[in-house]
Amino acid sequence: MRNKTLKVGISAAVITSAFVVGTPNYKVEAATNIEQLMTNVQNSSTVLKWAISVEGSADGVTQPWIQYNATKIAIANAEKSIKQLSFSDQLKYEARLADAKTQLKRAQGYLDAITASTKINEKTNALSAAVSANNLNLVEKSYHEMTAEFRKQTILLDRVYGQSTRDKIRNAVKGPAEKLINELKNDVTVHMLTKGASEDIRTSKQAEASRKIHEAQAILNANVLYWESTLQKSLTAVTNSIPVQIASISRVDNTTVSVRLNRAVSNIQTSEFTFDNSLSVTSASLSPDGMNVTLKTSVQTPSFKYTLKYKGSSASFTVPGSIVPIQVGNTTTQYRETSEILALSATFAGTYGNNNIRVDIPAGIKVLTINGIDNSIAGAKSVNVIPDRNGTVTITFTSNNLNAAAMDKVFTFNKMENNKVVETQTSGYMNFYVPAKDGSISSKKVQYVDLANNYFVTVDGIKYQIKGSNDTFRNESVAISYESFKAALNIDDTINGTYKTTSSSSFNIVTNHYSVPLLVDSKFAYKSGYGYRMIGKQIELKGTGQPNYELFLFKNSGSFLGKIKINSSGAWSFNTNLEQNAINDFYMVQQVAGKSAPLYTSGNILRVIEGPFDLLSTSEGTTRDEDISDEEITFTIAPVKRTNGALVVQDKAVITKQASIIVSDEDGTKIQFTNNENGTLFSSVTNGFKIKFGPTKEGTISGVTLDKGADEKLTGTLDIISIDGVSNGYDLQLKVNPGHQIKVY
Repeated sequence: MRNKTLKVGISAAVITSAFVVGTPNYKVEAATNIEQLMTNVQNSSTVLKWAISVEGSADGVTQPWIQYNATKIAIANAEKSIKQLSFSDQLKYEARLADAKTQLKRAQGYLDAITASTKINEKTNALSAAVSANNLNLVEKSYHEMTAEFRKQTILLDRVYGQSTRDKIRNAVKGPAEKLINELKNDVTVHMLTKGASEDIRTSKQAEASRKIHEAQAILNANVLYWESTLQKSLTAVTNSIPVQIASISRVDNTTVSVRLNRAVSNIQTSEFTFDNSLSVTSASLSPDGMNVTLKTSVQTPSFKYTLKYKGSSASFTVPGSIVPIQVGNTTTQYRETSEILALSATFAGTYGNNNIRVDIPAGIKVLTINGIDNSIAGAKSVNVIPDRNGTVTITFTSNNLNAAAMDKVFTFNKMENNKVVETQTSGYMNFYVPAKDGSISSKKVQYVDLANNYFVTVDGIKYQIKGSNDTFRNESVAISYESFKAALNIDDTINGTYKTTSSSSFNIVTNHYSVPLLVDSKFAYKSGYGYRMIGKQIELKGTGQPNYELFLFKNSGSFLGKIKINSSGAWSFNTNLEQNAINDFYMVQQVAGKSAPLYTSGNILRVIEGPFDLLSTSEGTTRDEDISDEEITFTIAPVKRTNGALVVQDKAVITKQASIIVSDEDGTKIQFTNNENGTLFSSVTNGFKIKFGPTKEGTISGVTLDKGADEKLTGTLDIISIDGVSNGYDLQLKVNPGHQIKVY
């Protein structure tokens, strides 16, 4: 306390000196008095600093206008003289003014805050006076005036510099104001809701009135209010004045319905509830809160819409038919008749009570229920839905018109936050088809085929049922069986015929659509230009083609081998025999099932050549020094010939980088020479290949010794043990029969 008293005394002395220096009559040359003026600024701003701080003389109530004005005048006098100085001196003295100007700005915030607190205090006192007068209307008016002033002025309270000084001012008015607001907000809210509900009833806005009554009663039930008995009495009177109506209706099961009323009632009678379409109410029970009624009914008919009447109000719901439950994320395309009803649900995380889900309903579709509550909404439009406590939105829907197809329709469920879409879930495609009526079918293209359920749909959305063997079938005017017709029928085929719903129909595939070409497996690709090469007596032909078509196979000059059905995934395979050492030409033709055999020349051709891949001969060396070094030997591949000697094919040699040859002499020395190692090179030539053997260096042969034999040298005629890494391009490895030798080297 002693220090504070001392500070106050010093402040008073400094203020007195500030007034003397700042007097207008005190005029001297700027250049000689600037230091004195700066001293005046320093002294007055120091006094002001302590006047707006609780560590000094600030009490949060008194406004230090004398100190503020003194500092303001001192700064103005100094700035006037500074302008007469040189540029460099101006910069120096203006920098020294920065702290004083900061104190002046802080003082302005302090003064504004005290002014704001005074205004808040005036409104707080007015509200307290209204409470004391026990006048609810005046309390509501004063409450709004006070809270509006509070919101506006508290911004100024928060601009005070220094935490302790700021708290000093705020605690004086903000705490009491907030306490009074919290004490009265529920009373004011219930009073406003009750008046609003009364006005809604007067203007026949029953739903709005019910909502306000429900909200007001919830506040009364959950809190202790200052005028609780008075407010409850007023709310009850307004509640009793609203006509009882049905707020919503939902189906629980096929004999139970739940009804929510717009306000609580004390009792009900079963006879007060009546349905149309011969649905009777067997019993009615009221919930403890008087808001919900559970009705037991006779058995409800699937797909029927029922309307309930109660005290002049009504509500409807539709009983699901053969509902197909679908979860968003299931991309399976749905194919349904226009009379069928589907259920579609989407689940979003963290949405209960916080987010709306916007459901975009496509044109041609009609929503029947949303989360079990009747909502007859025809697309194209959007509807906002509150998900259940699991974050799920479930809708039931059907075609908007029994006689109009709705095809390729998609629902989107959009999670909304602040009127923006933050997550979207999309359904698969929905198709509702119209069942065909008796009449002709004239050049209609097929849109969809369901062989398992024996029907097809044309591009106009008409569904034709294939009834079986009693119907007659043709493919391009050729009579075929029931099974052949089903196998032949494909999307984009064109159909003619006559349709009968209860008697025999006739169908004719006028034009078959070929969408998948016939292909053989890639392993049969021609690599050497002669055809596919193999060794063996049998071959499995395989490939892909049009699903469910028939494949006819012929050989050479049109010899019929047989026919097979291409499976539903488009794959086929066929086993057959091969002629040995010969060219085997296979012809393959695909066509719709049930048609007569085609010409073999109209299909694809595959040439398969069967025969061995053998070594025919080996050339001799050029020197007789018994040194294989640098010798170049040619190896001829045997051609494939028929039994009569006619040439079938002459294979070409395909040499790998690691090709090798193993040779052995008569004393058992065995050496392996490898392509690209130690100077040995393999290369292709016409009808075969040649090997240039690497040089012998320092008495060491270029190959790798596998067996030393008697002398570790190759002498005399060399037997060819094996040749590896030489093929014909079809993975047939060169076969070396016993007896092949290298001579004269």
